[in-house]
Amino acid sequence: MIIDLTENLGEYRSLNPRIANGLEKLNEVELDYTKRFDFDGGYLFFQEGTTTPIDEGTFEAHKKYMDVQIVLDGSEYVAWAPINQLVVEVEYNPEKDVVRLNGSPKETMKITKGMAYICLPHDGHKALKYINQATKYKKAVIKIEI
Repeated sequence: MIIDLTENLGEYRSLNPRIANGLEKLNEVELDYTKRFDFDGGYLFFQEGTTTPIDEGTFEAHKKYMDVQIVLDGSEYVAWAPINQLVVEVEYNPEKDVVRLNGSPKETMKITKGMAYICLPHDGHKALKYINQATKYKKAVIKIEI
């Protein structure tokens, strides 16, 4: 998992050149929580809501897409662990490109407005969480084909 400031995301084009397409699309569209926005090499969507307790839910990981998750407002905690240190709870669903996993986080990070993180296929991640008190969030999720 890579954590950085949103303003630095363009620096990760060498990781996957399609990141540039996703960032370009993000700058072109207006915030709309009801739509999916396709671009060459992936798609993006927006989320808003209230975080849930860190000890609830499962980790997830993806095979076809990497996630670029950008906090636009508010904050969240994200728990991370390598998938080889987690146990499969729900087998991989190729249509939804997700496997659900259980286990203990290796690290837990607070992500605030102006920050972003990139999840690769080996990154088990549990997002939209809180530790002491629920928070509101607004974020963009960019799915980049691997």
